[in-house]
Amino acid sequence: MSLDPSAFPRSNSPASSESSLTRFRLQGKEGSLKKDKNYRRYASSVERALSLFDNALQEWADYISFLGRLLKALQSHPPDQPVVPHKVLVSKRLAQCLNPSLPSGVHQKTLEVYTYIFGLIKLEGLSHDLPLYLPGLAPTLTFASLTVRPLFLSLVEGYIVDLEPWAIRPALKAIILALLPGLEEETSDDFEPTLRTFNKLRDAAGKLETQRTSEAGASGQYFWQCLFLASITNPSRRLGVLAYLNRYLPKLGIADRRPSTAGGNDPQNIPPEILAAADSVILPEPGLLIRCVASGLSDDQLLVQRNFLDLLVTHLPLSSPILQNKIAASDLRTLVVAAVGVVTRRDMSLNRRLWAWFLGPDSPNDSSSMDDRKFSSDTTRSASVDGKELTQSQYFSRVGLQPLVAGLLDMIKQAPSAPSERTKPFRIALSLMDRWEIGGYIVPAVFLPTVRSVQSFESTAPENHFEEVFRSAGAFFDGVESGVIFSELLGLVDYRSSDVDGDSDQVLRDLDLAQFIIENFNVREEDMVQIHVPLLTLSVLVKMREISSKESTANKQAVTAALNKVLKSLAALLTERAFSRKIGSEKTAGNDTKGRGTDILKTIHSFYEQSKNSLELPPLPYAPKNLAEMIIREAHELAIAALGNCDGNLPVHEPLDILVTLLKKLPKSRVLRDRKLYEALSQRLSSGKDKPTTASFCVISTISSTVTSLFFIQTPGFYVSYEDACDLITPLVNQLWWYLSPLSPKFHVEAVRCLWLLHSISWIDHLVEASLAALMVNVSTAASRHLSSEQQAERFYVLWNHSHHNTHEQPPKQVLDVGGTLFSYQCSMLERPLFIVLDLLSQESSDSSQSVQLWLQDLPSIHKVFHVVLSNLDELSEPDETSEKKTDNYSISPDDYKECDYLLQTASNIISALSHNGWIALLTHVLGNEKRLETSKSEENTDFKSLHSAIFEASLRIVSTLSPAPAEINLDGERLHKDALQLMRQLLLGPRAEELVESGIDDFLVERLLVSSEGGSIAVQGALIDTLLAALKLSRSAD
Repeated sequence: MSLDPSAFPRSNSPASSESSLTRFRLQGKEGSLKKDKNYRRYASSVERALSLFDNALQEWADYISFLGRLLKALQSHPPDQPVVPHKVLVSKRLAQCLNPSLPSGVHQKTLEVYTYIFGLIKLEGLSHDLPLYLPGLAPTLTFASLTVRPLFLSLVEGYIVDLEPWAIRPALKAIILALLPGLEEETSDDFEPTLRTFNKLRDAAGKLETQRTSEAGASGQYFWQCLFLASITNPSRRLGVLAYLNRYLPKLGIADRRPSTAGGNDPQNIPPEILAAADSVILPEPGLLIRCVASGLSDDQLLVQRNFLDLLVTHLPLSSPILQNKIAASDLRTLVVAAVGVVTRRDMSLNRRLWAWFLGPDSPNDSSSMDDRKFSSDTTRSASVDGKELTQSQYFSRVGLQPLVAGLLDMIKQAPSAPSERTKPFRIALSLMDRWEIGGYIVPAVFLPTVRSVQSFESTAPENHFEEVFRSAGAFFDGVESGVIFSELLGLVDYRSSDVDGDSDQVLRDLDLAQFIIENFNVREEDMVQIHVPLLTLSVLVKMREISSKESTANKQAVTAALNKVLKSLAALLTERAFSRKIGSEKTAGNDTKGRGTDILKTIHSFYEQSKNSLELPPLPYAPKNLAEMIIREAHELAIAALGNCDGNLPVHEPLDILVTLLKKLPKSRVLRDRKLYEALSQRLSSGKDKPTTASFCVISTISSTVTSLFFIQTPGFYVSYEDACDLITPLVNQLWWYLSPLSPKFHVEAVRCLWLLHSISWIDHLVEASLAALMVNVSTAASRHLSSEQQAERFYVLWNHSHHNTHEQPPKQVLDVGGTLFSYQCSMLERPLFIVLDLLSQESSDSSQSVQLWLQDLPSIHKVFHVVLSNLDELSEPDETSEKKTDNYSISPDDYKECDYLLQTASNIISALSHNGWIALLTHVLGNEKRLETSKSEENTDFKSLHSAIFEASLRIVSTLSPAPAEINLDGERLHKDALQLMRQLLLGPRAEELVESGIDDFLVERLLVSSEGGSIAVQGALIDTLLAALKLSRSAD
């Protein structure tokens, strides 16, 4: 095994003082002795002994042998020359022999050599050579065995402590560090000797200060400074420092009782004995004492933290005049933050000591009941008159509140990126809430900065880091009382009016923070939803009304938008039961519910101020039902004001949406019975006949949605009567119609949605259909029919296409409740405008006719057009009740001949315009069902008829109902007969007509032709012949 001393690790020790200056001074002194023969012989023997260290050290015993040879060489010094030759190398070898890895026998022998050298060179020589020997000797106590410790202590006490003060001063910190391990165990045999040595060092340091200064009571200042520095820079020595501080640190305050309410913190009132003792530990730099304690409170070892807290309680109470007046505010803040940091360890022993320091010693006058919790200024003033001892909460608020709040705010402002550091102030604040005497003051002060820190962290941190921080912030938030939370939220939304123009950025930040809190944190507790959310909703509405009453600017618009976001979040939390509940144990203050906005805000602020000063909830400012009426009243007036502002700066949709949302959430209200909202809506519609723009369309769309929603809230017609709604529908339809122009596609979807919303109100009376038909018909045309224009037809194309490609055609619940169907609901709005468009097909070779043909050819929902035509034909065909047999005979009233003929002509025009895809739809779609017929019919489809067959059978039924006798046919019947036959011929000449002749249609046509040939109409005969030829042609091709 190699015993090379360089291979052994060395413990941390003060740096060596082997500087070039020291070496030069030592070499110069030795140089004058080299001329002496005896000295040269003496130096030579020492050199030979030193050479053994490099060559002969193989085992542990070799070290002892080497030290013995060295000691023997040193003992051979000339009597008149008490010096150590080669002292630099000697000190180095001795230091190497004190390696912790060597056995204690080597250490003992080494200390024996040290003792001889120190005795040889005397105190004078040691004063000069202390920087040479101390670095190697200092770490000994950290590893010394029980047998070595007394030798080391006697060496220090016998030689080093008695050195000249000027020699001790630069090495004092190193000597203190060397002795501190001896103070770590108070029960050890070495404790008292070490303590005695410490006191001698303090006295020696005090002698030097006495020589340098004449200040009274300044003894030991330098010693204390070095001791504090030793604790700050060496965590492993803090137990020893604590042992000494507990015994000899002056008590800097009264730790057994709290000060009286009449007493102050005037520096003139500091007792002289405390001031004199304090000067020794706080001069010239008081910050070292604070940092010594603060570093100890931040130590990793629980025992160290606990002992430093005990030291604070017994020697440095928070009410100490030294802390309150003699040290800088930043130092006190550092100390308080370090002390409060122990709560993150969740150790009851630490927390108990911390509460004792923050709240002062227990007093028999303290009440155990929490009913004494009072923070009001009135309580503080009344107590101060009596001069009694401060209560715990008063004690903390006087001496510890300000530095603790400032320290926590500084921690939050630093905004570290590490989640563990970011959450530290949150966890501290949460733990402080265990004691209401502390948390009651701290939470309101740090609540908003805490949430702001979380908000800012969200935009910069990775998602996993933010989730960790948010969990801690959420735990803190859940521990805060509801009254405190909503009091702070009220402060955020109740900005000063002057700040909107002066400091709008801060107002927006506050509103954004309020939105962040409501959206992300738990504000859904029962008491929050029942009491606080309605009050905050009313406050926001008051602020919105306040800002809407002033001239609009960019800043005000931004603030209004931010308030609207907050209000939407609050509205989502409102419940009807919060306003319908009966007041039990709660009381109300009976405030005026018709007060102005500022009065309302003052009342709500007063409620929250009272809640801070009492454990019990103060009387509610308004009864729940009255509060609901006030909320709706404010929203109602806000909506009316927005409708009355026609300059376009204030958006209309937000106030109206808010009103609708609140009416849905809150109980029934009679605020809208004055019809002021209806009048405002009518006035806004009558003033909005300008050129269509995006802004004007937004107004129209909002009014349409609002009218529909108001009509159906609670029971239909409760907030807006049917008559008032119908009065608004016609002007709304007139304006929406212009936004269906193909030139403005961005409005199409929303305009169609609004039309269907309005139709859901008046579908029974077909009011929207009538309005559309009136808009489409060109009354200036002097023709038998009122025809539409191509532009109006194009608008209808948009309406039809979007109606069948979206979910607007689904009927509302009210339609189904009265027996309506999906088809009847669709037709009640689109049927008449559809026929107006289809009438354009009769204008051959016109642009309008070609436009309709192109639309029909590309129309995916062409089958629905045929459904409309067929449904009207079926309504005209009545079962023949005169027939004795139960057959499928139908009859058509002569009064309906013209209408029936019109429907047949329309169907014929549509078929003439069909494209290939249109014919596929005609052949595959089933009458009365949206399913398609497959080419190979399945069993489930055998009972359904295709549209193709249904139209043919309808035409055949019409022909069958008309009598072939010439005398019984009038002109209308003759025309109907002819047009029905022409439609049948169209179908027979079309694709897949083979299925139509399988029923024997040719025999029926031959029979009808024979009867008609006896004096019938020539036009009808010609139509019969043409139809028969088409049928016979199909029959022959089938054979």
